[in-house]
Amino acid sequence: MVRGGRNGEREEAALREGLAITGWDELGDLTEYENKEQILSHLCQVYPNRKKASLTTWTGQLWRLSREIQLGDHIVMPLKTKPQQLSIGRVVGPYKFRHDAPPQFKNAIEVEWLSVNTPRAAVEQDLLDSMGSLLTICELSRFDAANRIAKLAETGADPGPSRKSEWDIRTPKDLIEKAASAPRAYPMRISIRDLLSCWDQARRTPSSVALVERELAELGLTTSPPFTEGWLDNLVSIIPIEDEPDPSGSSNEDLPQDMGVESATDFPEVSLTFGVLQPSNKEVASVKPEDDINVALTFMVAERYSQLAVIDCSGNFHGAVSWESIGTARMSGPVRKVEDAITSAMVVDFNDHLLTHISEIYRNGYVFVWNRDRTMGGVVTASDLTNQFGALARPFVLIEEAERRLRRRVDAVFAAEELNKYTRTRKSAESAADLTIGNYLHLLRPVENWRRIAWPLDHDMFLETLEEVRKIRNELMHFAPDPVTKEQFDTLDKFVRLLRAVDPYM
Repeated sequence: MVRGGRNGEREEAALREGLAITGWDELGDLTEYENKEQILSHLCQVYPNRKKASLTTWTGQLWRLSREIQLGDHIVMPLKTKPQQLSIGRVVGPYKFRHDAPPQFKNAIEVEWLSVNTPRAAVEQDLLDSMGSLLTICELSRFDAANRIAKLAETGADPGPSRKSEWDIRTPKDLIEKAASAPRAYPMRISIRDLLSCWDQARRTPSSVALVERELAELGLTTSPPFTEGWLDNLVSIIPIEDEPDPSGSSNEDLPQDMGVESATDFPEVSLTFGVLQPSNKEVASVKPEDDINVALTFMVAERYSQLAVIDCSGNFHGAVSWESIGTARMSGPVRKVEDAITSAMVVDFNDHLLTHISEIYRNGYVFVWNRDRTMGGVVTASDLTNQFGALARPFVLIEEAERRLRRRVDAVFAAEELNKYTRTRKSAESAADLTIGNYLHLLRPVENWRRIAWPLDHDMFLETLEEVRKIRNELMHFAPDPVTKEQFDTLDKFVRLLRAVDPYM
């Protein structure tokens, strides 16, 4: 699909001259660029004040125009000048840069327009939704789009999908088409966990964040709030970045800040903040100042809470009521209402760094967390901290034990000079302590070496599990605020149990 301009200004010329036309004249002939990186570099020079996410989006579209659209492909141009119609054509010539064309009309592809006024009513809703893409240039791939568009051009009727399809978001392409079908006023929402899974990622490591940010931008999308913030099951909205530069000089980057458009590459660095903790994202348990104190007592006993937030009917935060504050208040007189036992409570921001406040949490027992919109979020307790750091530390402990047991057995069987053949560094190995897990794989892969280890385990299964452990260890060496997945933890636990069985000594 190639649009005919922000306001349809290129549609008439495209249909008259047998072309699909786009802007971005400032880059010149796109065939002179050898790769996307060169296009992006030139865009950065031409548009120095644009956000990186917008430039990445444009790069993907320009590469698609000049390299990916092939002879024989069908082109759809939804008409802005005739909103109830669209034009369908077939590519009959290569991309070309027309030096003599008017400004913003120079990048083009030759098209034979087969139907210039196909009514939108002839197109079924699923395909229309796909045509609602947020980009100027994009590929329509879902719901058998290519064959259906060809039939539309030939017969004027959409045959419909070959089979009934439901939205099943598994890939980045699924994501953009689902996002495109949502009205801008009501953007698609998806959990951070499901967003990552479109790229087969489970945790927000530096590499996975960079991958998702880059490819979202290439699809013309970003998230609000940034997917780098908050618990994995929090929802984010998928929103457009920008389609193409406006010749008038205005863009959505000039919109007020409260519009919620945030650049993928302008997201903060991934770090351990209160927002990534699950308790920070749960609805806080609260009582009102005028409530009978027995309401608070019953609530805390029933739910096993040590404290409750005190929030009035207008949403104002007054502090906390806790077992300690109630006991202290009763030392000086009767306590009838919650307001008689309120104590001050520390409140931190959603994006505050967790490590900065550890001592306060352990000293006070808890802190409350402001949401991004300054409403009260959840509460983080000393117990939550213990659980969080336990979840982060357990994989390291298991890997350390696995390496220690491997090291002990290898040192007992192989001489140092033998180990040197299996290291890939210039430094000589003095013992198994100098080996990486990758080195262990290299060492134990030959059958003759495995026999010397003399462990009654299946060789192939052992190597397969060790390779998974290697991948998990490498991932853990890059900081991520999210704990390892259950599958990853189970892999580590399984491997250590195997080693304990064949090497039972501590």
